[in-house]
Amino acid sequence: MLPSRIRYWLFDTLSVQTMRYVSAVPTRKAKGLTKEVYDMIREDFFKNGSLTSRSRVPELMAAIWTGGRETMLVADKVDRTTKDAISAVLSQINDCPYCEDMLISLVHAGGDHEAANDIFVQNDFDASDETLRRRLEWVRAVATPGNDQIPDTPFTEEQIPEVIGTLMGMSDINRFSHVVMEDSPVAAPFGMQSVKAWALKMFGSELKVTRQVPLVPGRALGLLPPAELPADMQWAKSNPRVADAVSRWAAAVEREGAKVISSKASKVVADSLHRWNGEQMPIDSRWIDRDVEGLNGEDQAIVRLAIVLAKASYRVTEKMVVDVLGADRDQERFIRILAWSSFAGARRFAEIVAHKVAETSSPQSQAAA
Repeated sequence: MLPSRIRYWLFDTLSVQTMRYVSAVPTRKAKGLTKEVYDMIREDFFKNGSLTSRSRVPELMAAIWTGGRETMLVADKVDRTTKDAISAVLSQINDCPYCEDMLISLVHAGGDHEAANDIFVQNDFDASDETLRRRLEWVRAVATPGNDQIPDTPFTEEQIPEVIGTLMGMSDINRFSHVVMEDSPVAAPFGMQSVKAWALKMFGSELKVTRQVPLVPGRALGLLPPAELPADMQWAKSNPRVADAVSRWAAAVEREGAKVISSKASKVVADSLHRWNGEQMPIDSRWIDRDVEGLNGEDQAIVRLAIVLAKASYRVTEKMVVDVLGADRDQERFIRILAWSSFAGARRFAEIVAHKVAETSSPQSQAAA
């Protein structure tokens, strides 16, 4: 294992290697809330572009860190390796290679090399233990657009807030990173996937340090003011800490988004997502054109990016991004718009998953989880 100083430098360097459209605040220049979040990330996890890409708007970096740490990283009712593994599968489905590779390495860091390899080659999770296999198959089913064949929920009722919170957090990070992270910093030379698999395992060995000290639950909550739990996030209610974290997260995103997004545009996006139930979107673009009909200029560009990012992120084009980024390339404005858009899609996805959980949970599956 590398010395801590070199390891921190390496992670910090790799994390910005493929960043585009935005730039992270350098560690040496961080101050105030930015420095406070950077320090906590360094102590509890490791710096990576999926977090630091929001650093020019400190409240939004604090929001994704607070929500992500308390749902995805704290081992409460669900262990870390399970959360990392289901997040890796979700990242594959959401076509976010940066997130996928990072999470496969984290599964290696947790010691489950069989599961990490299963996810990497996208097979049927045959090498994973029975419980994890059922959980990964369930995530693949609920996250695949248009899939109605959902198995019984392999989690207990008390585990659901962390599970849905993890999926919401990863869904947000996937969408945001899909735009600002061009690719994974770990590439397969000339298609040599075996070399890449080895590199991800080695990277995982360096990430073991992130598991050495159990995280203190609730530590990140003080970064943001308290807020009410939104009506569409009642799935978190049974876990007060998770509910508190996602409430603060949601409120921060709405506050920052409202600074640059008109109420008209945000309503159009909300109405569009309310009508969407996770189905696969058509190949043609008429569904996009319908949602932006009657809008002009900035509102049209923001709504177009938000709904495509939410419903079919792989169809986001450079033109959509540039139209929102604008000629002045104001990074803070762009981060606010992108964070609001990615979170709008993620919270709708979480709501859809919660409905599927309610439909597929049974006494038998609860007992077997």
